[in-house]
Amino acid sequence: MIEPLFCNLDDRSIVYRHVSDLFVVCVYFLVDQEKVLIVDPGRLSEEVYLWLEQFKNHKKIIYITHEHFDHHYDVNKLLKIQNTSAFIYSKQFEDALQCCKKNLSYYYDTVIETALSIPSDSNYFEVIETPGHSVFSICFLYKNMLFSGDTVINKKNLVLKLPGSNKVNFKESIDKIKNIIPDDTIILPGHGDLFIFNTWLM
Repeated sequence: MIEPLFCNLDDRSIVYRHVSDLFVVCVYFLVDQEKVLIVDPGRLSEEVYLWLEQFKNHKKIIYITHEHFDHHYDVNKLLKIQNTSAFIYSKQFEDALQCCKKNLSYYYDTVIETALSIPSDSNYFEVIETPGHSVFSICFLYKNMLFSGDTVINKKNLVLKLPGSNKVNFKESIDKIKNIIPDDTIILPGHGDLFIFNTWLM
């Protein structure tokens, strides 16, 4: 199911969400008249691909919040769609996406090696480095919204015990976010429902 969450009044873009059947990852689509920004495309249903067909003439850019495979499971498949490219944050980040041990897919009896073969020439988000949940965690800020991956997330879903997790780095990342975003920022987490930042503050 693809559900509309809200319309951003600043630019009339609409944010949609699909919840993946793999680890209930939240996949987000920010859609306006010219582009579709896709955040954390985990394993997608066929319904999602049929829905995307209406945007075949839109520029589509994939963004990934961190290297764990459940958040980029379908990237290679999406990049085969016309007018689709991927934002590449760094060479190290890209290498981690392609390494099944760093992206943890090796430990779940599957192999996901995501190659960002079509890099985007545009970036519409402000990137915030937020290591802690993983080595290469990042958040994406867009107007009054933060696509926060597994960094700013409902506390019951917070995981800091995986390979590459670091509690000290996590605390530093949260302190950084507090200094960057307003308290009324809408948080769009990698798992669970959206919330307002000031309801989450530690």
